[in-house]
Amino acid sequence: MFHATIIPSPEAGTRPVGEIALRSFWETHNEALGHAAALIAGRRGARLVGEIREALAQPGPATRRLCQHLVELRDLLFLEHLQDEPLEETALFDRLSPNDPIVPEICLLADGLNAVLQEANLRGGADLHLA
Repeated sequence: MFHATIIPSPEAGTRPVGEIALRSFWETHNEALGHAAALIAGRRGARLVGEIREALAQPGPATRRLCQHLVELRDLLFLEHLQDEPLEETALFDRLSPNDPIVPEICLLADGLNAVLQEANLRGGADLHLA
């Protein structure tokens, strides 16, 4: 029999389960989330998703800024602040018909992102617990 000492990685066991679920969801759906954000908010949506991608690619726990971006993406997908957006961004959304087959897909993405954010105990505003 061989016996070896197990040396855990510095990141082993340091991430909360909610953050692992969030990263897993993102890994599976980041491309679709990027397309949806760009469809709804144009360059601003694409830039937001790009910043989230960069932040999630960094080692270590999620930062407060990343958490704020994730909540902003969730709000964008749920059309929370669409009336506050510049005309250029709302014009992109106005071209989308409610009967378009992409609409239910965006709704599923929004619900999925919301669920993992809740699981990660990330509710938005001042209540950021992911980091």
